[in-house]
Amino acid sequence: MWELLSNAWKGWLEYTTHGKFAALLLAVLLFLWLCRREREHRLLVFYTTLMTILCIFPVSAAVLMLYQTKFYDYQWIWNLVPVTVMIAFGATVFLTEYWESYHKKQGLNKWAVTFLVLAAILLCGSVGNAKWEEQAVLSKSGEAASVVEALKASGEGEEICLWAPHEIMEYARAADGSVKLLYGRNMWDKALNAYSYDTYSQERVDCYQWMEAAEETGELASGKEQLSGEECVRTAMKLGVNRLLLPKNMQQEAVEQLENALGVQARELAGYYYFVLQ
Repeated sequence: MWELLSNAWKGWLEYTTHGKFAALLLAVLLFLWLCRREREHRLLVFYTTLMTILCIFPVSAAVLMLYQTKFYDYQWIWNLVPVTVMIAFGATVFLTEYWESYHKKQGLNKWAVTFLVLAAILLCGSVGNAKWEEQAVLSKSGEAASVVEALKASGEGEEICLWAPHEIMEYARAADGSVKLLYGRNMWDKALNAYSYDTYSQERVDCYQWMEAAEETGELASGKEQLSGEECVRTAMKLGVNRLLLPKNMQQEAVEQLENALGVQARELAGYYYFVLQ
């Protein structure tokens, strides 16, 4: 239960960090509750207010997350809140009332107010993925595709089982479905295990932890894994791995140490250190 509460609170912080629509929604709800002329829409306002409170309050948010299962992250419970509809409705009511009062007693130019309202909505966030996020994904997938293509070219028709940093393994099978992996994306994205009862063996988990630590430190032994770097590589070979990519920041001494232990010469591939294991 404590894990659910913690995830709910962290999810709320992340949700508000990447966009300020939550603050705008609260402002719209406050305005609509104070607006006495829109009683015919009270049901919509009441529902939105109730669901917003449930999504923000950690205990109720944890219950909603439990209901939707761990397959979905915190942000998905906000699908229960008509955020876009309510913000658009609130902006329409506000501008309608202001325009009517403007004709009666004058005031700040109505077009200036309309522009400010639209600017506030645009500055609060963006609907959909940012352009640079799409470009980042395309860049990573393109790099993985080029790496997989080079691996296939060097394999001469041999079936490839790859072990690499997760940014390559995440897109490797999208580039070529025939490539096998030591573990999949559900190793680091736990939400993908929501409807699965299968778990990875401790050996595969140790290999993942070692690769993550190696990418962070550039060393073979980081002290964060149960197996040493050489032991992890030999374990991976027993599990069928025949292609190994070490992180770009791997220290030269560590690469040479692994070369001597395996009796295999490393090659450079897109900045990674590439081993053909037998």
